[in-house]
Order: sequence, then structure tokens, then C-alpha cells
Amino acid sequence: MSASVIHHIICTMCVVVRVLGWHDLDNSEYDCWPLDKPDELNMIDCGGLEMAWVLRPPEKVVSGEEFTVIYSVTVRDEFYQWAVNNDIFIHRSITDPAEARRFCEHHECPGNWKDANGENCCIHHANIHSCPMGYMKQAEERICGPWIPDDGRIFTHTISTAGKMTQTNWTAKVMLFHEGLTSLIAHIRVGNMQVALEAKSIVLPAIMCGDGVCEEEETCSTCPADCGDCPLSSAGRAAIALTVTIVIISFVISAMWFKYQKQKLFWDESWIIDFNHIKQDHVARATMGSIMSVPAANSDSNASCVTALSSYTGVTTTRKQLYTHTGIYDGRTVAIKKIKTKTFSLSKTIRQEVKQVRELDHPNLCKFFGGCVEVPNVAIVTEYCPKGSLNDVLLNDEIPLNWGFRFSFATDIARGMSYLHQYKICHGHLKSTNCVLDDRWVCKITDYCLWVYRREDCAEPLTTYQQRLKEVYTPPEAQNGDQEPTLAGDVFSYSIILLEIATRNDPVPVEDSSLECAWCPPLPELISGKADSTCPCPAEYAELIRRCRAHNPTHRPTFEQIRKFVNKINPHKVSPVDMMMELMEKYSKHLEVLVGERTQDLMLEKQKTDRLLHSMLPKQVADDLRQGKPSQAQSYISATVFFSDIVGFTQLSSSSTPYQVVDFLNKLYTTFDDIIDNYDVYKVETIGDAYMVVSGVPRENGILHASEIASMALDLVSVCKTFRIPHRPETHLQIRAGIHSGPVVAGVVGTKMPRYCLFGDTVNTASRMESSSEALKIQCSCSTFYLLEEVGGYTLTCRGVSQVKGKGDMVTHWLEGKRAAAPSKDSKKPVTLQESETEDYTSIPGVLSPSNSTDLLMFIHISPVFPDDLLFSECKSCKYKSPVNSGRGTEQDTCHSSSHFIRDFMNESGISSPAPIEQQLVRCR
Repeated sequence: MSASVIHHIICTMCVVVRVLGWHDLDNSEYDCWPLDKPDELNMIDCGGLEMAWVLRPPEKVVSGEEFTVIYSVTVRDEFYQWAVNNDIFIHRSITDPAEARRFCEHHECPGNWKDANGENCCIHHANIHSCPMGYMKQAEERICGPWIPDDGRIFTHTISTAGKMTQTNWTAKVMLFHEGLTSLIAHIRVGNMQVALEAKSIVLPAIMCGDGVCEEEETCSTCPADCGDCPLSSAGRAAIALTVTIVIISFVISAMWFKYQKQKLFWDESWIIDFNHIKQDHVARATMGSIMSVPAANSDSNASCVTALSSYTGVTTTRKQLYTHTGIYDGRTVAIKKIKTKTFSLSKTIRQEVKQVRELDHPNLCKFFGGCVEVPNVAIVTEYCPKGSLNDVLLNDEIPLNWGFRFSFATDIARGMSYLHQYKICHGHLKSTNCVLDDRWVCKITDYCLWVYRREDCAEPLTTYQQRLKEVYTPPEAQNGDQEPTLAGDVFSYSIILLEIATRNDPVPVEDSSLECAWCPPLPELISGKADSTCPCPAEYAELIRRCRAHNPTHRPTFEQIRKFVNKINPHKVSPVDMMMELMEKYSKHLEVLVGERTQDLMLEKQKTDRLLHSMLPKQVADDLRQGKPSQAQSYISATVFFSDIVGFTQLSSSSTPYQVVDFLNKLYTTFDDIIDNYDVYKVETIGDAYMVVSGVPRENGILHASEIASMALDLVSVCKTFRIPHRPETHLQIRAGIHSGPVVAGVVGTKMPRYCLFGDTVNTASRMESSSEALKIQCSCSTFYLLEEVGGYTLTCRGVSQVKGKGDMVTHWLEGKRAAAPSKDSKKPVTLQESETEDYTSIPGVLSPSNSTDLLMFIHISPVFPDDLLFSECKSCKYKSPVNSGRGTEQDTCHSSSHFIRDFMNESGISSPAPIEQQLVRCR
């Protein structure tokens, strides 16, 4: 080779050093330009289209020799949407991503590439160009690209081809002739976009050694076959021999010294720890609550974290937290990772692993202290980080983390992994549970190296969640086999940690285990803002995640590039300790506001609970039960009870499903409940199709209870005329109702699901009024009739004498409606029951004051129907008697029951007993 040729090649290589390449953070060798007027400055986004060398050009080729290159063209799913949005395709019918996919993957291209264009073919141009860099210097061009015309400065070596996007791999045969550094360009055109993939080769001159002619370029050293052997003097030979001898001796001595040092460290056993020398750290476990948030089985994590002890019991079984083993060794707290194995031998492989991990020293790596090698206490002893694993801190919503902390965590992990990758050490199981935080909030990586040492022979099978989590962290290229860990695989796992840092959520939903094996968490939707919880640079952060989990491993950045990029986009340049102090100051300022908000939430929840409780029991009764007070039964001298049921309910139920019956009754009684809210009544219960309501209990309202029940009953009957049964809309709903007024006793029965119930003959009589009533009619007893007459405003019709079961003959009335006439000026005011403050009868709820004889006399006159058994039923069973002055001048035992008092008052006032049925019937007529 002549000196001029060598000088030409060296100059060409020096020029190329100054030429800018297309390489950026993702290590790609391709870029995209528009079809019209491309140059080195108007590169565009490829939108998801990727090119890569499958069979790269040789780094060195001989001029005139043919070689084969293979390159791949692939697209991601989002490319078609991007292409439609940016009008990449020329074809007019392509208006949506589906049509674009069909055009690129299924549309056949013309057989002759010259007929292919953007209208009839997706990739309508594909070939290989070459740019000798010497020509580039003469043309003052900096980058070899598709914009350089074919005028001698760019050499086309292959015939253009066209094809579909599904072809993936494209093959071409290339032959280079121009000596020096040459840039090879794999060039394709897709619609209005063109893509170029670059590689460089050095073209060596072709030397014909062995033709018997010693040419100018050939020497005795380069071609001894033509020029003969080069002569060598004795002095030269001696110098060479001496130099070689010295070099060999020096090399041997150095090798022996290094080998001795390595063997010394290899056989050193100072790292072996006697397990009995490790003291149990009970204080740390009790006070700090160290737990390990790792899978319960097949775990190789030595993570530990500080959280409340109560968090251990509040975690689901799919992702449970276990207390890690901690101890005191050599005066410091250490983390102990026990290895479940039945046999263990200190082999050369394990010694080599220990020697390797002992040589590592970095502030973002969890330091290895030693290990125990005696079964069954085989364990690895490492540095203890009390703040816990990164996973626990991120999932703990009670720890506020601004983006300063999050960027600090991401930077620390990148630094530690960059250090490991400098020594070509792959982590293989990098995840958030293997990143722990020390007491200064510095993130450190654990569970690196010691592969054989950590191997367990009695591990438990993985749970569904653990398997899904493992699949999420595994890179795509390792999903289908037991591939050895790679540096690019660690970068992919780091992208999942970045996603966890951004979202503070698990990377895989725990409740869904039916996802595909290749499922990957979606990129987070980060919103920029000034708040601490918003990302200051969402676009850059999301782009970093996308590049770190690129499908092609060669396109993923290195950890050194990641560290520089994260440091560049991180606006917070302070240490985690300073950020923690600032955060604590801000938290103390807002603590009072937080307490106020929690108190307000508590009051709202209490109001909800009170509303629910008061809808089941009267307010006073509910308050007594909540305070633990015994609920005493109370007697009421006068109340009105309403009963209703559905006519033909048995037949309707027999022809309906249980679900239809429940839905029908729920709709009907919900309608009834909305109506009774407008009246002073209390809903007692519903049993089947029976609906029971009372007024005057538990809140007394004089004699207005009769009118409240009457008005409510008219509304309930009225709404039934328009009510439609959901599953039988053609059937008209008919109810029958009954009303009766009289004394009752009310109280709570039971302590489990307590019910507020009514007792007394009044309830039985009201039920008889309902059972003997007719469809869409309301039957009233005489006691209710007289009360409604006293109140006024109602239309009632005498039904006559009816045979009532258990009561004999009774005169009843039909309640037909309300009268619209205004009351006269001299109409009586509604009678109200008053309590006396001076008589002992006031201790009995519902008893009228004997001092107010006028009101009591009025009540007795308007309520003449009190059967003897009702008036004296309480007296017969009364157990509470005390000597009181009855007003007759002597002391005697007098019952405190309301009925007994009314009876005594009627006798003293000259009021006769209730009128016989004949007199009631005459009055009715």
C-alpha cells in the first residue's frame, strides 16, 4: 500500500471524527426526513417506525469484494395513528389507522419497482446507498443522507425494491470500490416520509500479492512472496530478543503477583460469620417496626422497611408484608437474609461470588458484611436500611413525597446500576422491593451478585400476584425462556421502577390475574404544574420511560446516559435531608387544617349513621340504646294505628318469582314511605304485604293523631289507583285499610336487631279493621270516628254492625275523603294532652293531669268507646303501687296506670261507661 493511500485514509478518518452522527439517547442509527427538500436540519419524528441492522456491514472490507447486509423495518401500533394525523400516506382512502394498517400490511405492491409509488405501495422505495467520506469532504457535506443527489458523490449499489410492511427483513448485496471510510445508508420511502439507517465501513485497497511482481505498494514486510524476506541485522535481532525477554519476564512476574493477590482474597474467610455471634435485635423490631415488603415465597430480597406495626395486619394475603430478620453484629444493626437450603458447601463458585461482591464499594449499593455457612443457619448479612424498601414508601399514602424526593430516588438507582454495569455485572432482579432507603433517605440497591449463594432448594411456589409481578419486570426478550440476565434487561426493569415512582401504585393490578404475558403497564399521564405532587417535566419523564422499555434492547440507553438525563431534567438540586426538613415544616403548618378536615369528615359520617339509625328507631330510643341505657316501655293513653294489606297478594305471589315479588313490594312501600314523610306518623313495620303505621307514638300530638292517620290513609289509597305492578302492568293494585284509636304500650324488643313494637288491644282491633275491610276502602272504628268528628273536615259513612273476630259485633265506618268547608269561628280547638308537674301521675308517660279535668272530660266525651277490659287490663297486671292521696281524704294503694286513672275519674265525674252498641248504632244512623 502506497504512502499516499495510507495518508488519504487517515485524513478521511480524521474528517469523519468531526462529522455529526445520528446517535442520541436511544442509541438508534436511523432517522427520518420529509420526502420533499430533506436536509440535515429538518429531521422529523419517526412516529413509531424503527430500522435496525440484522446483519451489519463489515467494519473492514476489501475493495471489489461483495458482501450481504440485512436490515429490518418494523412499526409499533401507534405509528398508523401518527401517520394519519401527519398526512404521511398519499392515498386518499387512508383516513384512519385501521385503513393505514390494511394498506401497509395487506396491499400488494406492483411487480416492477419502477411502477411503485406512494399511491399503490406502502414501502415504495428501498435500496442501499454509500457515501465515501473523502468525497463528502470535497463536497463540504457533513452528514451522508438521502438528500444528496446521485451525481457521483453518492453511489447507489442496489436496485430499488418495494414491498409491504410485514416483510420486516430486507436483504441486499453490496460491493464497495472507493478506498477509505465509507458511510452505508439503508434508505426507504413510506408515503411522504423517508428513513435512512446508517453504518460505516473502512474500504481497504485490493493488493494482488503472489503474482510474482513486487509492485510499488508491496514491500518485503507486506508481501514477502513477491518482494522476498526483509533482511535483519544481528544487532537488531539481539535488541528484539532482549526486549522480548524483558517484556515476558515482567509480564510473568506481574501475572504471578496479581494471581497471588487474587488467590489471597479468594481463599480469605474473614467474611464468614458465626450465626451464634449475631444477637437478636428485639429493641429494633419492637420500636422501629422493621418489616420486609416482599413476596412470602421464593424471595431473594433483603429489603427492610420501617412502618407501623399495625400495617402488618391490614395487608391483603396476595401481597403480605413479613418482618425481616435483623440482628446486632459487631455493634451495628444488620439485615439477615436466611437461605432455605438443606445442604450447603463453600465451593469455588461461591468463593468467587463473595470475592466479587467484596470488591464492590459504592454509596448506592447495600454493603455486604458477610455470611453464615452452617446449615440450617445459612444466611447473608448485609447493611440494614431502616427507612424501608422503595416499594413500601411509594405505596404508603401517609408519606408525602414531592418530585424532589422522587428524582432523588431515580438518580440514586441509576448511579448504583451504572457502577455495577461498569464491571459488566447484571442485577437480573431489579425492582422496587430491592431498592431500600437508609436513615438519610438515600436509595441503595440490594440483592446483587451471589447467584449460587442465594439458590434455595426448598422454595415455595409463587403466588399469582408474584408471578404477574415477575412477568412485568421481565424484559420482552426474556419472556419466553430462561435467558441469562443482560445489561439491557436491567434498563427495562428500571423503566418499571420509574413508572412506580410516578404513579405511586403497584405496576400490576392485584385483582386481575388474567392479563396477557406480554402486558406492560401504561405510561403515566403526568400533568405539569407548580404543586409538589405534579411532575415538573412530564414530557421528558414519560419519554425516558418509553426509551428505557424499548422493544429493541439495542435502543435502550445505558445507565450512565440515564443518570445524566435525570440530573438534567431534575429541577431540585438539594439533598433528601434538606427536602425532608422543608417537608416537615410544611406538614406542621398544614397539620391543623388536616385535623379540621378529618373532624368534619367524622361529623358527616356520624350524621349519616344517625340518619340511618333514626330511620329504624325513634330518636330518643336510639339515643338511649347508643348510650347503653335500658329502654323502658311506655304507655300512651291515645294513639291511632293504621293497617293495610294487598288484596289478592297470595294469588299474585304464586304466579310471580320471588325476585319479582321483592321488587314489587320494594317499589310499593318506597312510594308509601315517601307519602308518610308528609305526616306526623311513625312507620312501625312491614310484614310481607302488611303495612303498619301509628300516630301519637312516640311523640304525642293530642287528638291530631286520628286526622294525621286519616289523611295519610286517603293518600295511600289514592296512589294505589295509579300504581302499576312492574312485572304485571295490566293488573290494578288494590289495598284494604283499617284504622282504630285507643291506648297502646310501646317499647324496644331485643338487643340484636332491636325493633320498636306496639302492644295492646288497640293494635289487634286495628288489624281486625283491616282484615274485615274491602278493596280500596278504609274502615274506621267508632273511637276513630268520634275523634275525626271532633277534628272535623272528613267525610265518613256508617257501614253498620260488623262481626269482628275476637270482638263480637262492632259498629264501623268508611272513611271516604276530606271536606273542603272552612271551619267556623266557634269551632273547638284541637285538644292537646298536658302534663302535670304536681301529681305523681306525671311519671307515667301518656297520663293526663287530673288537675286539668276539663281537658280530660272533653277527651272522654269524644272517646266514649273504651271497653272495660281495656280500661282495667293494665290494672289487673300492674305491679307498681304506692300509697297516694286519691282525693277521697284517706290513703290507699292506687294504681298508677293511665286506664285506672281514667276509670276513677269517670266514676267521680258522673260519666257513664261507654255506650252500648245499640246506642252507637242509633248515633251512627
